[in-house]
Amino acid sequence: MQLEQLAIVLRPRRANEAIDLGVRIAINWFKPLYSAWLCFTLPIIAIIWGLLFWANASHFTILLAIWWMKPLFDRIALFVISRAVFGDVPTVMQSLKAARTSLLKTSIIRALTWARFSPYRSLTMPVDVLEGMKGKSAKMRRSAISGYIGINAIFLTLSGFIIEQVFPICAMAFMAMLSVDDTVNSNIFLDVLQGDAEYLYGFPIALYILGMLLWEPIYVAAGFSLYLKRRSDIEAWDIELQFRKMEKKRSALPSALLGMALVIFSFVSITPSNSYAAETDTSARGLAIQQSSETLNHILQQPEYGGEVVKERLKFADAPKEKKKEQPRKEQSKPSFNSNSQGPFNGIAGVSQIILWIGLALIICGIVYFVLMRLPVLEQKKKRSFTPPTEIAGLDIQPESLPQNIAEVALSLIHKGDLRAALSLLFRGTLSVLAHRDRVMFRSSDTEQDCIRLVKRADLSSTDFFIALTQLWLAQAYAHRSPDIIKLELLCREWPTHFDHQSQWEAS
Repeated sequence: MQLEQLAIVLRPRRANEAIDLGVRIAINWFKPLYSAWLCFTLPIIAIIWGLLFWANASHFTILLAIWWMKPLFDRIALFVISRAVFGDVPTVMQSLKAARTSLLKTSIIRALTWARFSPYRSLTMPVDVLEGMKGKSAKMRRSAISGYIGINAIFLTLSGFIIEQVFPICAMAFMAMLSVDDTVNSNIFLDVLQGDAEYLYGFPIALYILGMLLWEPIYVAAGFSLYLKRRSDIEAWDIELQFRKMEKKRSALPSALLGMALVIFSFVSITPSNSYAAETDTSARGLAIQQSSETLNHILQQPEYGGEVVKERLKFADAPKEKKKEQPRKEQSKPSFNSNSQGPFNGIAGVSQIILWIGLALIICGIVYFVLMRLPVLEQKKKRSFTPPTEIAGLDIQPESLPQNIAEVALSLIHKGDLRAALSLLFRGTLSVLAHRDRVMFRSSDTEQDCIRLVKRADLSSTDFFIALTQLWLAQAYAHRSPDIIKLELLCREWPTHFDHQSQWEAS
């Protein structure tokens, strides 16, 4: 590790300021970081998605699998960032070649198993990947790194989780705002949340992956910046770097000037001085030892060592006053916002965190109140103002086009041998009653699968009956398979138990 090649300014920073620096690091090296990140992650994500989709897995399973593999993806981003910060920006090919070492020799099994839920993942990952520690020593090292600024790493992880979950919702809301022909509406949110969006199977997965691809390198960079801040605090990198610069300046004296000085000194001291030099050295050494305390105090009073800092804190008025020792007045430096505050909730950044936590709690309470109290009321208002369509999937569902005794007419058509007409009448009548009486919010563009989804959401007692009827209709309409007469007759006889207990089209 060459501290002299650091591409960032090394100085004491607050933890929140270190996170901001990480964001700037990701932005500054945007091209090499995201080029290597996308070239590495996209093929793996495509393989995971393809295998699980082929296995007919749910979209939640695919999202969980991709989310679980993030520690694997993060290692390529950390490789690029760690090299770029120390002045050696790798190419895409160099990053991909280093992926094998980054995966096989960096405790990847631990990262993907019991340590997957660690909130300090971004902060402690450099210990496994860059320092290469394992076993008990790695555990002690991770504890030392996260022991002081762990709360900031937790805050960073929580923020990233919220960003990744909110991004798909914001993206869908943005598309809904841009929609001018009502192709994207509010129902898409309920479809995705309830898992009923078969026709949009890959849509939430793609949006989540897009949000993860944009955010995760920034998350890794912010965690690495926290890691650098912590190591600088523990090992005093800034002081070591200043000493190295001083030594470099001192050793930069031109060799020619040094040789000239040696020649002049040899001419001046051409006469030997016997043992006088040894006696002079001994007396000078004794004098230096006597004056060491004064010299040390003089050095510590230099501004490089910070001087004195006044720290103020609030105290209750009823608290007993501490006795102050009388001390001679000295010039004291005023507290500065740039001082190295060591508390996790100190200063403006700490107040901002408290405000964010309070705001998050209020948002959660507002969402719970809306879901439990306001959403049912809004749904009822929407149902009351709903105007049923005149046709669905090309089928006329107006009450005027249907007979009053639908089941009896359908049975008579069955006895005449016209099974398609009987099934069509029964299906149209069912859709009409569901739309006009039960206020199921069908649209004229809905397909049969859309109708099943909406009836399921309405949670009616006739849901199973409607699903069985729709399956028969799909087989007849699209596969041209004649329905089983026995099943169709059973549906006709069952139809009045769901829809004929009162006038079919009166709102219940």
